[in-house]
Amino acid sequence: MKITKILVLISILLMGCSDYKKKESDLDNINDTPEVLNESKSEVSFLRSKRYDKNILEELYGEALGKNEKLDKLNELIEEITSDSLYDKTSAYLKYTNINNRYWNTAKSYANKLNDSIKRIEVLAIIDKLETSYTKRIANHETKMDSIADLKRNLSDQLILMKLFVTEPMIYNYQSNELPDIEELKSIIKDYEKAIENSKEYTKIRK
Repeated sequence: MKITKILVLISILLMGCSDYKKKESDLDNINDTPEVLNESKSEVSFLRSKRYDKNILEELYGEALGKNEKLDKLNELIEEITSDSLYDKTSAYLKYTNINNRYWNTAKSYANKLNDSIKRIEVLAIIDKLETSYTKRIANHETKMDSIADLKRNLSDQLILMKLFVTEPMIYNYQSNELPDIEELKSIIKDYEKAIENSKEYTKIRK
């Protein structure tokens, strides 16, 4: 089954990503700061930059797709599976069940309008028997639809996990490469402490 194969491929990919520190990654320049986060110091502060309104995880994942052909193809296949094609492939059956359900509901409504209570009970029993027979007829289809729903949820979870595992080493590289020099912070603290100390001469309460 196509979806099952995708889940297997994703599992294999996740196993590799979880051990990225020990194994060589498929991504180029695996120790480099991600390009989407590699801004020059002369650029506007991130606090005022519109680009930081974007989804940083999706930006990192998009960069990973551009550097890893295998990952990119897998992502395209997942998008294809989860696109409107799923609705197209199930629309005929959904239409079929919708029409039948409308019929049974309308038939019961008509039967309940019978003034003769005995006939009403008899007819409703017949309708229930026919509906039960119909339900058995579509049992296999319903099982498949339930499986599709479960697989859809599973694949959605796998895609989220894949994005997390793929982007985690990228943000790790950023954390490792771009940590600012702590001496700058120490310098600020010294400036504040010096200014506070010097100001005390002018803030003494005169007795």
